Order: sequence, then C-alpha cells, then structure tokens
Amino acid sequence: MSKGQHALLIQPPLFPKEQPVERVEFGGIPCTYCHGNGWFWGMDEYRERVKCECPVCKGNKRLKAVVTVNWTADDSSNNQ
Repeated sequence: MSKGQHALLIQPPLFPKEQPVERVEFGGIPCTYCHGNGWFWGMDEYRERVKCECPVCKGNKRLKAVVTVNWTADDSSNNQ
C-alpha cells in the first residue's frame, strides 16, 4: 500500500539578509494521540464509558506541523 509523506527541500533564499527566517506549514496530518478519531474513550464519575475530546487535536482529527528555518552563519567551518 502506498504512503504519503511530506518533505521539505532546504535551500537558502536569494536574499538571506533581508529574509533570514522562513516558515512552512504542513497540514492534514492524522493525530497520533487519538488515531484520527478526534476522541477517545474515558470514564465519568459513575464509571460509565464516555467519549472524551482529544486534548492534542481538540477534536479536529488532524494536526498541523509548522517548520521555521532561521538562516545564520555557519561558524563550524572555521574550526577545521
């Protein structure tokens, strides 16, 4: 079975001095806490099973990843 995978190709911007920070969002990723249900089974005060909203995705069933890239000088090349 095929599997979708998000990828980000890192390449410096044309003008890194004017735009040193980039922000990319990847949405539509199924929540791993509730397995994409938006809820999980919990217990109330009478020990009855009730549906509880997922505390991670807040019932949306999906998560969004925000990737921030901050471009700075690489000082490690001077230490060789």
